[in-house]
Amino acid sequence: MHRSILVIGYGSPLRSDDGVGQEIAQQIATWGMPNVKAIAVHQLTPELVELLAKVDIAIFIDAYPATADQEIQVRLLEPADGITSGHWCEPQVLLAMTQALYSKHPQAWWVMVPGINFELGECFSVVANQGMEAALQEIEQLMQSMRTESCMKLG
Repeated sequence: MHRSILVIGYGSPLRSDDGVGQEIAQQIATWGMPNVKAIAVHQLTPELVELLAKVDIAIFIDAYPATADQEIQVRLLEPADGITSGHWCEPQVLLAMTQALYSKHPQAWWVMVPGINFELGECFSVVANQGMEAALQEIEQLMQSMRTESCMKLG
């Protein structure tokens, strides 16, 4: 049985490289993979917890301020130790909220794409474009390897 996967790309598409997470999620949505849902959001909010509780695997995608020679970073995530309030939060906080409300959370990964231009604009830098290509390849490999494993962690 294939595991369900939620891809959440986030960032501001009006701030150049900051929008790369949303762009990647939109591209993944066109792949038409079964049991994969990809969404693009401006920022992470507690409203995403319900979606996270329904999947086995979550992949968060965002840009990070980098230099021209830095590459994508992929990290396995665990829930944060504490839960903060507010409308914006880190992926680890969403996992902690999911655990607190549903007594489970998906296995989660954070794919961070290098960016060098976060000024107003809608074009990606060469660094972000290269990072996006690398991230798409890495995410596809990650999804293929994780789809048949048992990934839901019960608390």
